Parts: sequence; C-alpha cells; structure tokens
Amino acid sequence: MPSLFKTLIAASALVALTGAASADETFIADFEFTPDAPVDVTYANFEQTAKKACRVESRMVGGIAARVQIEKLCREHLMTDAVAATKMDALIAYHEGRTLPETKLELASRN
Repeated sequence: MPSLFKTLIAASALVALTGAASADETFIADFEFTPDAPVDVTYANFEQTAKKACRVESRMVGGIAARVQIEKLCREHLMTDAVAATKMDALIAYHEGRTLPETKLELASRN
C-alpha cells in the first residue's frame, strides 16, 4: 500500500489593491500525494487543492479583478511550494515545464 505524505504550505499573496482593506492574505493547504502515482495525476490533484485553498470573496478584497489576481498569485505560490516540498524530481520538472515562461511560449507557438 502506498504511503501518503502531507505537506503544509503557506503562501502570502501580496497584491496592491485599490480600495481593499488588506492585500496580505495567508493561504494554507494540505497536499496529499502517493509517491508512485503518475506525475500528471499528482499534479492535477495539487492544482485542485490549490484552487480550493485560494478561493476568496470578491467583496472582501475589493472586487472581481482583485480576487482574480489574488487567487492566481496564491495558486502559483502554493503549487511551487508544494511541488518543491515533495522533492520528487519528475514532479518538479513537470511543474517547471508547465510554468516557465519560455516553455509556455514554445507550447503556444505549436498551436
């Protein structure tokens, strides 16, 4: 039976917001993974966990545009921290391949 690991990740989303009371939010999520699971499955599970952990209310952060920006930044930080915490080379490489700007440009040029 594969073992499960939990990683506690905290990321601060520091976003300059006009009209918002506080732009500093801390998001914490538990990421669970099985080391022998396929990398793409683990990554998709991490994305879902980050998405759930990063939800904020528009009215609490100054509007929809601010919410979208905070949630995006939060997801990016949580994903990077969670993937690094696994110390799994294949997962780290997969994440870098999906997030590095030059990789995104290369993938976009193929379409």
